[in-house]
Amino acid sequence: MRLRQSVGAGALVLLLVAGCDSGPSAAGPASATTTAPEASATEAAEPAESVSLPPGAQPGLDDLNGDSTPDPTCGQQDFGGGLVLRIPCTVPNPNDPEDGVRLVKDSLYRLPALDADLTGISGSLVTARDAAGKKVVIVVFNSDNLFATGSDQLSENNTLAAVITLINAKFPGSTIQVRGHTDTTGTAASNQALSERRAGTVKGYLTGHGTSAAAVTSVGLGSSRPLAEETNADGSPSLPGRAFNRRVEISLRRP
Repeated sequence: MRLRQSVGAGALVLLLVAGCDSGPSAAGPASATTTAPEASATEAAEPAESVSLPPGAQPGLDDLNGDSTPDPTCGQQDFGGGLVLRIPCTVPNPNDPEDGVRLVKDSLYRLPALDADLTGISGSLVTARDAAGKKVVIVVFNSDNLFATGSDQLSENNTLAAVITLINAKFPGSTIQVRGHTDTTGTAASNQALSERRAGTVKGYLTGHGTSAAAVTSVGLGSSRPLAEETNADGSPSLPGRAFNRRVEISLRRP
């Protein structure tokens, strides 16, 4: 998984410039040979400057493309497990999937990337705002390095140790949700149960190894929220797509 960065802040300014009215001049006395000139016409007020938004859009909170103006959002999307995010009308810096991986429509992975030191983590960071406008950062990494096929027991803990280092350095005190996902291989019921157990295992590791967090919860979503297509255009199975969907997400709501 690759990442890029674009996170910023800006402000909308409405500027109203009104013209000034000038009153008429008083007429001179009756015996005067000249009269005062006619009063000048009232100046027209200039229209207010405004930022044009697409139909149905809301003003944004983040300057994602670096033009000093917050990028508007066009609606919200429910990613399951209580994760509802605002969606930018245009995403200028989305995450790039691995070669051979085709993202599903409305994939979480299409949202803006965030740059950080991901040493020891084979994954990426996604950034967004929740429905209330709070900043959310999601660590997305492959679970194949953590678990053997069909297992919920950690096969190595270096990845999670690196995740804890990242959280404590960049996002201390966040509210954390661990989100387990599988590919579509197997039954929906077995995938759901496995994703729940794996998410619980990761939660236990985070809480037991000094993660700085306000709270840590976990949820399993089985194969219901894929990032990538698991079938190629010719109908054959996409092994890279399946591997991309076998993942753990750690959602961090900033304090």
